[in-house]
Amino acid sequence: MSRPRQYNRDEVLSKSTELFWEKGFEATSMNQVANRTGVNKYSIYNEFGNKEKLFLACIDYFLHNHCFVEEILSKEPLGLKNIEAFFEYKVRSFYSEAGKGCLIFNSLDERDTLSKSANVKIDKFIFKIKVLFHHCLNAAQERKEISKDKDCEALANYLSCFTFGLVNLGMKKMNKKELSKTIELALLIIRN
Repeated sequence: MSRPRQYNRDEVLSKSTELFWEKGFEATSMNQVANRTGVNKYSIYNEFGNKEKLFLACIDYFLHNHCFVEEILSKEPLGLKNIEAFFEYKVRSFYSEAGKGCLIFNSLDERDTLSKSANVKIDKFIFKIKVLFHHCLNAAQERKEISKDKDCEALANYLSCFTFGLVNLGMKKMNKKELSKTIELALLIIRN
């Protein structure tokens, strides 16, 4: 008969997610996870299997509890307001007290060292953002917020690439005013 858990799984995930978010996958050790969570490594291995599986669970935890991208981009009515709100949200996240950016985007720097399973989760998230951009752009065309001549697929790709660059600049603490101007220029490209 197994002993009852002496810890809260969600608390372990929350604290582990924070650690991966701050340090990245490679720089996070299971000793650090044990110290941060207050749960011994044996229990963590017993619950999650290994560091990679813990990281995968942390990605899911992050997407469910910290990432509001889908909510913002899929808010009705769809259109340019959603895209503007998305970028406002990203800028706020860079300049918040935590200022850690996004666990998923931060993990892009480590793609070569991450497992196939982790990369699949990251790719699904990135693809979802592109699809949501595309839906917003199509709606913006229908509502005459942007020209019918615009290629929404190309613009969705552009916004996805722009977002990755924005995250990189934001994490380097680019001046908030400069970052806002850069976003304004990207939105101007979409509108004109």
